[in-house]
Amino acid sequence: MDDKVLVVGGGPVGCMFASLIASSFTTTVIEEHDQIGIPVQCTGLVSPRVVETAKAEKAVLAEFKGALFHFPNEVDLEVRGKRTKAVLVDRARFDSICCQKAIDAGADVITGERFLDLTVDMKGVLAHARAGHVRKEHRAALIIGADGYKSTVGRSAGLGHAKDAVRGLQVDIAEDAEESDMLDVFVGNDVAPGFFGWRIPCGSFARVGVCVSQGSLPPVHYLKALLKRLDLDREKVTATHSGLIPFGPQARTYGERLMLIGDSAAQAKPLSGGGLYTGFVAARCAAKVAGPALTDGDLSAKRLSGYQSLWKAELGRELDRGLLLRRAYKRMRDGKLEEIARTLDKPEVREVLSTGDIDFPISLAPQILKAAPSLVRHAPQFLRSLLW
Repeated sequence: MDDKVLVVGGGPVGCMFASLIASSFTTTVIEEHDQIGIPVQCTGLVSPRVVETAKAEKAVLAEFKGALFHFPNEVDLEVRGKRTKAVLVDRARFDSICCQKAIDAGADVITGERFLDLTVDMKGVLAHARAGHVRKEHRAALIIGADGYKSTVGRSAGLGHAKDAVRGLQVDIAEDAEESDMLDVFVGNDVAPGFFGWRIPCGSFARVGVCVSQGSLPPVHYLKALLKRLDLDREKVTATHSGLIPFGPQARTYGERLMLIGDSAAQAKPLSGGGLYTGFVAARCAAKVAGPALTDGDLSAKRLSGYQSLWKAELGRELDRGLLLRRAYKRMRDGKLEEIARTLDKPEVREVLSTGDIDFPISLAPQILKAAPSLVRHAPQFLRSLLW
């Protein structure tokens, strides 16, 4: 038990952490579902960087160089890059590849076991779980919460909740679509209030979905309308996926003998909802702190606080600024969104947008504002803050 690590959650982020630590310390991963990667709770749209990090090229289904943004009142904005900006992955396969990396590093992965609660004392962590009707116990020196937006680990440790969230629903729908390196993004309060909808072409099927802010009508209301708008037959739906994406990390993502990573720590990007890149960064930061702490036998909250300092140094600005922009976006009416789209629809602005990186969207803000300074009047206090 002196150096045992328990990872709760067998998704890509939890398995990434396990793969980084298991060669040096006894590591167990428990996953509540019976099969890794099932059910799918993500669009599967990620940056090439994420695929490269996971070495999961075999999971790639399609590649995209840009997107066509559909704003209110039929105002469209095309953003196309010269290189691949995003890829669609088979999430079940992607997750399995990440899991195998953890196993290859020496981790023991247990499926069908649901974490219940934990207690922490001078001896370590005592975690309770349930496999079917059997109650189980795990003793460890360190516990890692990688158990998603509901994070029972985080709640057990009293670490609070995310500041914001969106609810999502998507379907795979059979259609004979032409191959395309562009995806569609739909913006507007009648389409997806507080976030956006999407259509991702993938050969014999399209992935169509919406995410909406809490307090809106259920996502299914908006998804039905989007399918109708796209003239897609709901009878051809082959798969349905849903989930919730948390934004705005808790004040603390660590505690005595405990760290939270990924959606458990609300580390998803507030502008796109993507959480794999940020989760992988967090997993790396957590492993960098966990290794020496385990070796020294010091797993105090003070020692593990170094984890939060590390991930904030790499992700903090993007997440904080993204959350500010999201708050401004949620207050915008369709007329304002249309006006912004027309402001952006200029060659010099599209050129800047075409160089963007979906993992670092805020980094483009100064260049965009330089190319289109009139944007400041739409959210002056926030947009000016991006320049500093």
